[in-house]
Amino acid sequence: MSKFFSITLDRDVILDDNQTNNDTGWSSQHILDEILSYRITKFESLDDVNVANKQDKQVVVYSADQQKFTTVDVQNIENTTGLSLNQVSKMGVTGSTTTPYEVDIPINTVDFKVPKVNVLKYLPVNDNIIKTLNNFSNSESNDFQSDEMVTFDDTAHLQTNYNYSMTQTTDNTNLATGEYEIEIDKSIFKEIDNMEENIDGVNEILTMSAIPFDRLLVASGDKDLSYVQNIDYFKLTGTGNNLKVVVSVDSGVAWKTFSTDTNTWNNINLTVNDVKEKGIDITTFNAINSTYWNLLNTNKKIRFAYLLSMDNISDTENVDNLDLQYDGQGEWMEAKDNEYDIIYKSNTLLEILLKFSGDVKINY
Repeated sequence: MSKFFSITLDRDVILDDNQTNNDTGWSSQHILDEILSYRITKFESLDDVNVANKQDKQVVVYSADQQKFTTVDVQNIENTTGLSLNQVSKMGVTGSTTTPYEVDIPINTVDFKVPKVNVLKYLPVNDNIIKTLNNFSNSESNDFQSDEMVTFDDTAHLQTNYNYSMTQTTDNTNLATGEYEIEIDKSIFKEIDNMEENIDGVNEILTMSAIPFDRLLVASGDKDLSYVQNIDYFKLTGTGNNLKVVVSVDSGVAWKTFSTDTNTWNNINLTVNDVKEKGIDITTFNAINSTYWNLLNTNKKIRFAYLLSMDNISDTENVDNLDLQYDGQGEWMEAKDNEYDIIYKSNTLLEILLKFSGDVKINY
């Protein structure tokens, strides 16, 4: 029973949420529901609020015309609020440091509390640009799915040297005569070539040379190609006879290999066995011409996966560099401060003096 009621215990207590009289009471839940339904803090029920035409993702402002608070789209708020962003575009302006091109923009400010003016200039298409997508340095290891058996040191390759700290099994404190042990999971290695015991300070270390089983080095993210108008080629630099590559253009949902027999891109499972059998070797990868790369580049993004495999501890198998040569799309670059001047002629006129020629966008 609610603590709001004083109960006389000489007769039954009757709870009835459907009516109000001297002989019954409400349940605690009904009392709470009534309080919430009649609360006076509902914004839309206030006398000075008009939200009859409210829509999703609007803001509330005060309207002097209505003398009420009302909802509006952000882009419709006047410049004096500092919330809106406007843009002026000019094509083919001709300006220089001695004779700037003048752009006059009407504004509305009282105290010159104004947002930053941003000037963008258009850079035309550039051809035959070479860009390194990966150089497989240690700093790029986070670009790939984590794998403790792969090392990044300006090439990506299988790790073959392993150090294990050994545990002393006797009370003998003499490192030279004490007994030590280490448990090694041999099942993760294709071949163990050599083991040696070494001392590192006060620690007994087992140094081992071994070959891990074949594995895939898989990119964890896409390379953005939205700026590319035409792919001339991808070029992969690597060493070894076992290196294979596959490619995905849908963020790793599906993977593709290239058939030289039919000159087509074919689906492939992202497994060690399939990539080893059907993946693209370096020679084929670097020979794929512009036509086939551009047919593949429908989603304007790409990622790669590489098979790393060693047959012998002396094998050199690594992937060293991935380059892209492309023809770029036009770009919008922010103009430098010395390429234009901003002058507030008054609280109703903004003047931009452009000291360069070309196409321009002015954000203010």
